[in-house]
Amino acid sequence: MAEGCSSTETGIRKIGAQLDASMREASRKITQAHPWETQILRWCLTDDSLRTQILRFIDCLPALKNPRQIVRHLKEYFPEENKRLPWPLRIGVRAASPSLLTGAAVAAVTRRTTLKISRLFLAGANLEEAFATIGRLEEQGFQVSVDLLGEATTSEAEAEAYTQRYLELLQRWNQHLPSHPHISLKLSSLAFPFDPVDPERCWRQVQPRLTKILQAAAAQKGFVNVDMEQYHLRDLILWLTQRILDEIFPEETEVGLVIQSYLKDSEQVLQKLLGWITSRGRPVTVRLVRGAYWDSEVILARQQQWPCPVYIEKSETDACFERLTDSLLENHSKVRAAIATHNLRSIARAIVKAQELKVPQDRWECQVLYGMGEAVQQAVQELGIPVRIYTPVGELLPGMAYLVRRILENTSHASFLAANLLEKS
Repeated sequence: MAEGCSSTETGIRKIGAQLDASMREASRKITQAHPWETQILRWCLTDDSLRTQILRFIDCLPALKNPRQIVRHLKEYFPEENKRLPWPLRIGVRAASPSLLTGAAVAAVTRRTTLKISRLFLAGANLEEAFATIGRLEEQGFQVSVDLLGEATTSEAEAEAYTQRYLELLQRWNQHLPSHPHISLKLSSLAFPFDPVDPERCWRQVQPRLTKILQAAAAQKGFVNVDMEQYHLRDLILWLTQRILDEIFPEETEVGLVIQSYLKDSEQVLQKLLGWITSRGRPVTVRLVRGAYWDSEVILARQQQWPCPVYIEKSETDACFERLTDSLLENHSKVRAAIATHNLRSIARAIVKAQELKVPQDRWECQVLYGMGEAVQQAVQELGIPVRIYTPVGELLPGMAYLVRRILENTSHASFLAANLLEKS
């Protein structure tokens, strides 16, 4: 092994050990603070079939309007003979009767528990709650990026309403917080239909709404990150964002884009993106993530008999994440790197590479998800690395798709967080 590689690996292991020790202590405290919610996540870990049923039930719960419907669905999703259901819930399902008081009690407990779980991953149901949460995080020394939940709108009216919500967020930010606004949004929420088959129509719909948001953010020295979504929308999202920057905001604008390392062609896409940034002559932030749609991408490819766009093995995604991290940090004069991960090795590698390359501290940061990265963010902060928390805000009903994805990610058997949870069970 080359001396440089050996030195890098030694540094990664040293930083990783420090992060691991700090994280385990923080994780213990978090588990003590949320024992019931943590136990549900452990149940999801130990039984794939049970996890599927729990997530299906969570997904439909907001549409259930009364105790009778909730109890009926509980019995359908978790029949009495289903011995895999944890014993406290089995007793509740067995005791529940739509016509009795116990039915109303079980329904109330079920809804309240689900709401508590959702609040582990959502920073608030409205802006008032969100600003209070952000204020606490900023007092602790963290930065945030706010995501108003909503994607794949079903009408033009809904797309316009989503735009107005962001404009209100930007308008009110400085009334509640001393920091500059930092938001994340999905372009699929700014147009209906959002379809790669007709990119010009998407441009005509997205351009005026995104322009308003970018102008409002710029007026407050704020930042707008354009999130990445499903694979079939990737090229459209990049094209729309690059076009609006080239044609309407040619000067430096605080905008970010996303690269997903689980996509097999992500390295080629990043190189094209770096070429565009170079020709533009102004830095752009690139958030590096693994990707949140792995399950659906794999299922869709198999159903349609298409080549699978994502790596099947987690180790391949991890290796690609490291290569992309190196590329971003090596190009720190062109891009500001946002390394978004909860994987301790990935974080440790980014820290070591940034040190080796002498990357200025204002040219890169670590990012974690609200509710999933508490232990990680504290451990990274202790090393003096800037940490930004991706902070979703929204009502339970529109937030369900996000909540289910986060639980799936949090309970993946290959997840470091999952291993940490199982160790304590």
